Amino acid sequence: MQAVVGYGGERLDRIAKRLLQTERNGAVEALLAANPGLSAAAVNGIVPEGTIIIAPPDFDPAPAVNQVLAWE
Repeated sequence: MQAVVGYGGERLDRIAKRLLQTERNGAVEALLAANPGLSAAAVNGIVPEGTIIIAPPDFDPAPAVNQVLAWE
């Protein structure tokens, strides 16, 4: 699966949410790993328009850390 960044650019976390259904648990890092040069193209986390981003086919989100609060 791939996406083309639209007019005005888009933040990496929003691209991850759209392609991988989450922006957490290593999703942004997985996009960066699957797209060499993407980190250099992104300016302050904004990917310029027209950039083609390929979703990693083997992305498996890291398990969320469950926290138990003292009063639970």
